[in-house]
Amino acid sequence: MKNIVIFNGAGKRNGNTAAMIQAFSDAAAANGNQITEFYLQTMTVRGCLNCGGCKRKEKGSAEPCVQRDDMNEIYPAFRDADVIVFASPVYWWDITGTLKTAIDRLYAPVVNDSAGGPKETVLLMTSGGSPIDHMLDWYRNLDSWLHWKSLGAAMNDTDEAKRIGAGIR
Repeated sequence: MKNIVIFNGAGKRNGNTAAMIQAFSDAAAANGNQITEFYLQTMTVRGCLNCGGCKRKEKGSAEPCVQRDDMNEIYPAFRDADVIVFASPVYWWDITGTLKTAIDRLYAPVVNDSAGGPKETVLLMTSGGSPIDHMLDWYRNLDSWLHWKSLGAAMNDTDEAKRIGAGIR
């Protein structure tokens, strides 16, 4: 059983990204995995200040960033997660700003040694026709730079999202 955290960067709570997340989550939960989803649109997550405060805080801090916002709800779940799912529609040929802001703030636990070790990752994306190949490059680079392991990516494909979720044990 794995602990899965989903970062939902969609603007619509019940849109196409939600359908992808649901297909993935149902399949993953059927294997006994624990799933926590953060719907970022309703959370207050400010951008990284690049202040270096996370480097000055005590190593392994439960609150590795100096800012006080809803990331403090996310950090413990992130630390305990085995699998991180990044879910987003394509906005302006990229992930949503909401998701990007949360990912930027994950810098704090990574450099503060409070990330809980390497993660496995999944990318779930939806698009109304925009090219999304470059998103796969971004995702591969993220995993490579952080020494994380991709479990797969589903692009506009709920069946693929379900297959990836079913494979997590």
